[in-house]
Amino acid sequence: MSDLPVLMYHAVGTPMPGRLADLSVPTGLLAEQLSALSEAGYALLGLSDALAAHAAGRTAVALTFDDGYVDFAEQAIAVLAAARASATLYVPTRDLGGTASWLSDGASGLPLLGPDDLADVAAGGIEVGSHGAVHVPMDVLPPSDAADHLRESRAVLEDVVQRRVDAFCYPHGYHARRLRRQVAAAGYAHACAIGHRLHAPDEDPYAVSRLHVRPDHDPATLLDLVAGGPRGLLPLAKRAATPAWRLARRTALGTTGTTWT
Repeated sequence: MSDLPVLMYHAVGTPMPGRLADLSVPTGLLAEQLSALSEAGYALLGLSDALAAHAAGRTAVALTFDDGYVDFAEQAIAVLAAARASATLYVPTRDLGGTASWLSDGASGLPLLGPDDLADVAAGGIEVGSHGAVHVPMDVLPPSDAADHLRESRAVLEDVVQRRVDAFCYPHGYHARRLRRQVAAAGYAHACAIGHRLHAPDEDPYAVSRLHVRPDHDPATLLDLVAGGPRGLLPLAKRAATPAWRLARRTALGTTGTTWT
């Protein structure tokens, strides 16, 4: 069985400042990307549906959107509907209706969807998943805190959308074996990391790899990415550095009280 492409988006149509510019894709480009994927024969689905479709032998791409920016409802929904596509949207629950306070470079004031907005999004066929209670790296949190965040965010979302919540996404993409076990114990069916590669059929469902879609991915470039994954050594370097970087971040949390990203 071939690998499953899982695409990671953030903002749509809202320019991001400075070093965060890669986190926003223009609305028109998103439409072009989805059209190209559809014409290439991919079913455009949320992650739960894409995993099931892939297991059944269908050619699919999973579309995921992190953070729950207001522009998802204002911009992305219409583009998805026009492409007959669905998606999974991950939101940090304590920030519903607030702003992206975890961002820097002047982006911390970007507005986020509120509970009523999220209920409307879910009613329109979008899968809603948890991005934690708070958008902080969870792999370095004390285990009891991480467990509380997982349970709390799932309960809040199920109350808002009035349906089972199976999807989880690690804030900043960081995870570890203990945290993956906790996600499963909290009742989620799968969890997204980043990974910078295609999701292999034998990969842990609680460490689903994704491909970051950037504003410089024209349709042809995206099709190449979906077909073969990222090129070059950077993805390998990022994965190899993970254990050492986790140790550094855990040390920082213990000494300064901050969780580096």
